[in-house]
Amino acid sequence: MLFSVPALLKIILTFALILGLSRFLPLYLCLLAGCLVIGLWMGLGPWDVIVAVCRESTSGQTLWLAAVIILILVLSSLLQKSGQLDRIVRSFQRVSPDPRFSMAAMPALIGLLPMPGGALFSAPMVEASASSDNVTPELKVAINYWFRHIWEYWWPLYPGIILAVSLFGVQSWKLIAAQVPLTLGVLAAGILFILSRVDSPATDPAADRRGELRPFLRETAPISVVVICFLGLQAIVDLVGLVSHNPVPSPKYLSLFVGLVLAMAIVVRRNSMGWPAVKEATFDPGILTMVMLIFAIMSFQAVLIESKVIDQVRSDLARYRIPPLLIMAVLPFVAGMVTGIAIGFVGAAFPLVVALLPDGQSVIPFAVLAFGCGYMGMMLSPVHLCFVVTREFFHADFLSSYTFLWKPALFGFFWTVALFMVYRVIL
Repeated sequence: MLFSVPALLKIILTFALILGLSRFLPLYLCLLAGCLVIGLWMGLGPWDVIVAVCRESTSGQTLWLAAVIILILVLSSLLQKSGQLDRIVRSFQRVSPDPRFSMAAMPALIGLLPMPGGALFSAPMVEASASSDNVTPELKVAINYWFRHIWEYWWPLYPGIILAVSLFGVQSWKLIAAQVPLTLGVLAAGILFILSRVDSPATDPAADRRGELRPFLRETAPISVVVICFLGLQAIVDLVGLVSHNPVPSPKYLSLFVGLVLAMAIVVRRNSMGWPAVKEATFDPGILTMVMLIFAIMSFQAVLIESKVIDQVRSDLARYRIPPLLIMAVLPFVAGMVTGIAIGFVGAAFPLVVALLPDGQSVIPFAVLAFGCGYMGMMLSPVHLCFVVTREFFHADFLSSYTFLWKPALFGFFWTVALFMVYRVIL
């Protein structure tokens, strides 16, 4: 009787358990408990769950991800301890017409770089920009998390959009152009429901900010180095593979790793920081907690994949004769909730969405509907890496952070449906 429960309900109840336990236990322990519960519930044996957790925790991808997260934390700490982070924020505030704009623009700027846990990079900047007393830790989480992902609908550096273009078999510029309005929708939602909760101090609209751009660019040089290395080194690797007709094997996060190391060196040298400061930043106790979270998140996703929970959700939807259009919306949403990453819901759900496409109609409206719903599931996922690390950074309450997210997410859903209906008429 226990295993007759629909897979979707099992997922929801497991997430509820994780959220409930998070009020009393560290989140990484809650996620490991979730691994055991969902694994056993989906028919895996205890040993299967343990093997999946151990295999994922020691995989190259997870270890590289943990290394990158550690470097992001160390770099953020060095920027903060040296005072350069405050200089970045102050220089941007002098350029910015409104302090609230600074709070949103920082994570949006970092969001152009699809780095794992990138919200952790911008979190200290949001913290430094939050001059108003009414900005609670939960509100800071929402600002940093929401605006960090506004580009993910169409920015061509994100793997999710690249894979979506491939699966739907459309020209990339067509899907990108169709999904740009989705970014406008979530941007508007973030301003209406999140940023509006921040009191804005008085500013001088007549102030001349033209001379303030150069100091901002100079102070953000370490971030620019990360971006340049991330894009440039990968481009070089791809070019060498193209010329030699033999792909060059390289770790997924190597270019990002190199960029972060160089950025740390720049910060240390420019601010004349000694080894004691570097050592203190490297061996901060909070880093261990964050690394444990990384291992727990990756392990949870591995157990979900091992248990084939998405396949069972797909079977449940077909068994209960859910209309194809509803499946195109629900399945990506569920996959986004389960995986907490765009390429996760695209890879898990879009092959079925493609199989359900009606003949003789434009693919674009259905692609926009599926991607928009998957995005909202991803943004509401309790295992989304950016949400987890942002909440941990600000020491915010897990459930209370969601009070700032459900309204913009609901707005984003209706915006997606409205665009789908418009595209069905005009395309």
